[in-house]
Amino acid sequence: MRIDLHLGVHRTAAIHLQHYWTSCSQVAGAAAAFPPLTEVRAQLTPVCNPPSVKSAGPGEGQRRREKAVAWLNGWCQRAQALVLSDENLLGSPERLFAQRALYASASGRLERLAAVLKGYELRIWMSVREYGSFLRSAYCETLRHGPYRPFREAYDHFDLASRGWEHLAHDVQQAFPAAKLVCWRYESLDELRAPITSALFGIRRAAMPPIDDQRDRQSLSNLAVELLDDIYRRVGADEATRVRQSVERVISGDGLAPFEPWSEVEHQQFKAAYEQSLTALQALPGISWLG
Repeated sequence: MRIDLHLGVHRTAAIHLQHYWTSCSQVAGAAAAFPPLTEVRAQLTPVCNPPSVKSAGPGEGQRRREKAVAWLNGWCQRAQALVLSDENLLGSPERLFAQRALYASASGRLERLAAVLKGYELRIWMSVREYGSFLRSAYCETLRHGPYRPFREAYDHFDLASRGWEHLAHDVQQAFPAAKLVCWRYESLDELRAPITSALFGIRRAAMPPIDDQRDRQSLSNLAVELLDDIYRRVGADEATRVRQSVERVISGDGLAPFEPWSEVEHQQFKAAYEQSLTALQALPGISWLG
């Protein structure tokens, strides 16, 4: 049986695609099933996490694998193919900044996942995004899940020179050497959504449901971040964290400039680094490149 695994890199419209593919799976019927994200996160994604001996005991990893295998078997009985997607399979956006690198723990997470998916015909799908916009957007996402930190404090010493998208793709290939890896640029999603969806669910463009143009949550406004930075400096991280949601709601809207931390020089550096990574990605053997 074939499994299509979407490694939803954060801030590449993964949630948007998940919503859309839910509708597409209803059109596909028994040809391709798409388990709900809540189930994937409860049954499969925990396999990627390293077992915590302190809190769960040494047998927790095995129990997670057995639970995930049983869950997969149940879904495999419902359809001819399975499409799985979760942006947390690779890790969390918070860990990006904690480790100062792009998914530095991906190798171990993917190896643990591969143990569960062994024996299936696998195609793996992954999107990449221009570094500057990705990091800006990922930072805003981390603020919704953890304590407030000013951007420069969070980003300082982030290592893109020795770990870019091509290194993440290499981790994927090492964990799944027999799988086909398909990559595309987030910036090309609008033109690639239909062919990707057709390949996943086996439905023609004319049969696809209408597209919801709403994407993942937008970045904070520049004014909101400036206010939160000021609160952080004046009264500390706890207070900035406590009021973050209220500030975001009040200081938001289409008329406000989005958060933009980069200088023009940095924009050019990120653009050059992205082009280098795209070239390196396309040169990797065994990768199918879209767009």
